Amino acid sequence: MPRQQHLFALTHWLVKAATWLSILLSTVLVLALAGVVVAAMNLDGNHLGIPAEIEGVARGAALEIAAAAVVAGLCCVVLVVFTFRAIEGIVDTAISGDPFVNENADRLARVGWLLLALSGVGFVAGGVIKLMVEHLVPANLHHHVDFGFGTSPSELLVVLLVFVLAQIFRRGSEMRAELEGTV
Repeated sequence: MPRQQHLFALTHWLVKAATWLSILLSTVLVLALAGVVVAAMNLDGNHLGIPAEIEGVARGAALEIAAAAVVAGLCCVVLVVFTFRAIEGIVDTAISGDPFVNENADRLARVGWLLLALSGVGFVAGGVIKLMVEHLVPANLHHHVDFGFGTSPSELLVVLLVFVLAQIFRRGSEMRAELEGTV
């Protein structure tokens, strides 16, 4: 097997492993959300042992912020799973020796949209959680609360690059079809 095939096989394995880890993480987040709901609704009779106040933050406020963060995290992980699945399809066609096909152009465009959605979820979640913290958490604790949601200009550049790459793949597959039609 040529060196490139070994790299494709490794990439395929890594993408598959990352997909399964993301699915596992989404399961953990669903369970965490269920725990937050159980604690908030007091279904177990003692709010899962969460004190009424934690460092000046009311239990209800902490659970609201936690629920928002878990829901946003779950949305992000689900988008990542779909992204890995599309990448897996691209790697599969590369392993078979024919990556310049319309399906890969479609997959790359899908990856671009998914990455854009991921960036959007991060941006919205970051803003919503920041507002919640400002209204529900004492001011002296604001700097201690950060869930890492947000977006950056480099994320948007990556999205743009993926869309450009999708068009390159589409044009490459069209050129191949034209060449095969002339032979």
